[in-house]
Amino acid sequence: MLRIRIVSPPPAIPFEREISGDEALLGRSEECHVVVPDRAVSRKHARFFRQGSDWLVEDVGSRGGTRLNNQPLDGPTRFSAGDEVSLGQSTVTMAGSESAAKKRSSGAVSSIAPGQSLYRSADDLLRDSLSGAHSTEDVATLRRRAARLELLNEVHHALARSMALDELLEMILSKAFEALGPEEGVVVLRDSKGEYRRAAARRSPGSQGDAMVSRTLLEEVVEKRQAAIVCDVAADAKFGAAASMRMSGVRSLIAAPLFDDEGPLGMIALDSRAFVRPFTEDDLELLTSLAAVASLRIRNVALGQEAVERRRLEEELQLARSIQLGLLPRSLPTPAGWSILGTSFPSRFVSGDHYQVAERGDNELFIMVSDVSGKGMAAALLTASLEALSAGPIEEGMAVAALCKKVSRLLYQRTPPAKYATSFVAAVDLANGHLSYTNAGHNPALLVRSSGAIERLGSTGVPLGLLPEGNFSALHVDLGRGDLFVVYTDGIVEAVAPDDEEFGLERLEAVCREQRTAPLADVAIAIDQALEKFVRGVPYHDDRTLVVLRREAV
Repeated sequence: MLRIRIVSPPPAIPFEREISGDEALLGRSEECHVVVPDRAVSRKHARFFRQGSDWLVEDVGSRGGTRLNNQPLDGPTRFSAGDEVSLGQSTVTMAGSESAAKKRSSGAVSSIAPGQSLYRSADDLLRDSLSGAHSTEDVATLRRRAARLELLNEVHHALARSMALDELLEMILSKAFEALGPEEGVVVLRDSKGEYRRAAARRSPGSQGDAMVSRTLLEEVVEKRQAAIVCDVAADAKFGAAASMRMSGVRSLIAAPLFDDEGPLGMIALDSRAFVRPFTEDDLELLTSLAAVASLRIRNVALGQEAVERRRLEEELQLARSIQLGLLPRSLPTPAGWSILGTSFPSRFVSGDHYQVAERGDNELFIMVSDVSGKGMAAALLTASLEALSAGPIEEGMAVAALCKKVSRLLYQRTPPAKYATSFVAAVDLANGHLSYTNAGHNPALLVRSSGAIERLGSTGVPLGLLPEGNFSALHVDLGRGDLFVVYTDGIVEAVAPDDEEFGLERLEAVCREQRTAPLADVAIAIDQALEKFVRGVPYHDDRTLVVLRREAV
């Protein structure tokens, strides 16, 4: 039988449990044999089990790992009297045995000799710092502890006020310099992608170079959640082989991880170049405590700044959307004997589609539907440019092929080579139904005859802005009474189902043929319903614009 003692952070009370069987699972879940009241412990964290006359301990895939006497467990390991198992911020020892932590806490300030290094779990250091003063500590040690608590109290008070992330990091570095007197210091933060960036740095007057941060240091401190003292980088087994550290000129360093319940945030590191600085375990405990205090605010401050930036971007997008909507026709012409409808739905907040409908002269209806390359804000800016460039030629009554040639040349001169627009441009004689069109690399428009026959009006030129001087020709068709004319962008026909099949032109034609005599609003609704049924919840990856024109039967 094994009897263990579990010590977790306050307000939890230390307790003992007997393992009467051959194994016991420890963790935060109620399903475990021994429930550990510690938020840093995984739901199922570690397992103790009997093997012959011995007891062994192993990690069972916990989030933060399990350590035996400050060494990470990489498999089942023998557990004996005097051993200390660390999981989260809690410790497990054999009941009645003296823990390794108590063996270490004699109250003396232990300097690390040159050529030696110390790596300790940040959780263990924080737990030791919370345990308070010991009766064996001398007056000098008690004074150091009081000074450290005073410093931490100052930092807590300073953090109570609102401050930006840069200000917070500078303040933490300033306090670390005040207490530990390094030559250089740096705060490194880890972003959501797991990449590290130097967020703040500080140097003492006269110090040369910049605070060095190596991949080895990040692995040991941030990813293993360890505090570290390296009193001679060149002599350390881990860093001596790191070329970046040797070339930096750093002689000694001390570092502590920044972390919270969500995971690693980064680290704070201090170093010395001029000489081998004799950092102590007390220094390490202080820096780790400072890092813990900073961690309380770093994520919240960063999230607050992200929220402000997100609101600013949302406001800019809202403004861009309002401007873009203002470029669309506010109302459509209502010529006698004709019906017309236009809709546009962005796949994002702003769109790369644009359409224009205008009456020109006494008897002509002008239609232009465009789809610019790209998506998002860049595409929205290009649609605005396209609208501005085409407004003059449209108002002047320019013929469709000549209009495309002029707008294409102007667009080419004002945009990068990768930016262009496909367009379908048409002019309809309202008196006789004669339609002239130029298709500049756009999807074929559909002419749905009253009989149900469908004609595809394909490309007659390259996209606008693609070449310095594009060649565009115009073709002509006649709209009979009851005929339906449909212009659209590829967001409709390229909408995809869960199996990646596209909606396609044939399905669009089938809907238009079936709805050819329905009111135009019903035609648009039927197309939208067919799309929704087809995609079955798959998001639309491109903007969808539709312009429908009918020459009424009577």
